[in-house]
Amino acid sequence: MKYDDFMKLLKYRRSIRKFKPDPIPDEYVTKILDAAHYALSGANSQPWEFIVVKDPKVKEVVYKAYLEAHEYVYHIEQQRIQEYRLPAFDVTSSEKDKTVEMLGGWKDAPVYIAVLQDRRKQWGSVLLANQNGRVLPLTMGHCSAVIHLAAASLGLGSQRVDFGIQQPFREILGYPEPLELDAIIPIGYRAYEPGPPHSLPLDELVHYDRY
Repeated sequence: MKYDDFMKLLKYRRSIRKFKPDPIPDEYVTKILDAAHYALSGANSQPWEFIVVKDPKVKEVVYKAYLEAHEYVYHIEQQRIQEYRLPAFDVTSSEKDKTVEMLGGWKDAPVYIAVLQDRRKQWGSVLLANQNGRVLPLTMGHCSAVIHLAAASLGLGSQRVDFGIQQPFREILGYPEPLELDAIIPIGYRAYEPGPPHSLPLDELVHYDRY
């Protein structure tokens, strides 16, 4: 791949907040997951597994659990001083529904990819490096990034949906202990085309030899 083609793909990938309900080919899902399992990981530990969710009934229950978790997080965030609140939750109760609508527009995506992590796969191989707890989340971030880029390469949109709790999703999706849900990534055709990405100027970010 040429560098210009890579940059074109990188800029095309955006976090899409609303999807068309149109189904996508199973082949596309397989290609995305094939790419994901080649993502770089600490000591090549590959601490991931995936659940592909297509059943409308299962998706509905997953989304309902997300809404309940969102409600819980909203009330927790209101207990923090305003300057420390996450922007998406720094809204009044009357504006909360608008926030939910913006953040939860992924419900119509035809496929959810639940990305699971298995801490056991890094306990030995990168134990020293993982003492500060950084290796596993970084590894899972690499996996997530590859999923988004693979989806974009197929002309699809994607979004990362994070969760602070496990139990309701463990019950719905049936993954055993000690596996954990890292994220759900909805994929599908974009319901809109976002504007160009906004990135800070490179010359403000790069330093040579010293800061």
